[in-house]
Amino acid sequence: MSESPNVQWLREGVRQSIQKYRAGGIALRILIDDLDSVSSDLEGSPLGEDLRSHWWVLEEIYAVALDRGDLQELPRDDGLAIEETLDALERLLR
Repeated sequence: MSESPNVQWLREGVRQSIQKYRAGGIALRILIDDLDSVSSDLEGSPLGEDLRSHWWVLEEIYAVALDRGDLQELPRDDGLAIEETLDALERLLR
């Protein structure tokens, strides 16, 4: 069964947001907001739930970094966790 054009468009939007983040074109907060928006649009679907679980990882890293005042330069472990999450998202969105 093929996806609706809307779901395909949403997937592509997330892929583009990930690319922009990795290229330094958008901040982590913008990426998180983009994922939040798309997962909300897909609420109740398996894809929406998967996106939300990855969103949560990024949101938690961001919240802790914000609390510590580390947003400008994230600790190495946080950077690695973000990259692992983005890799998992890209696999999910294929």
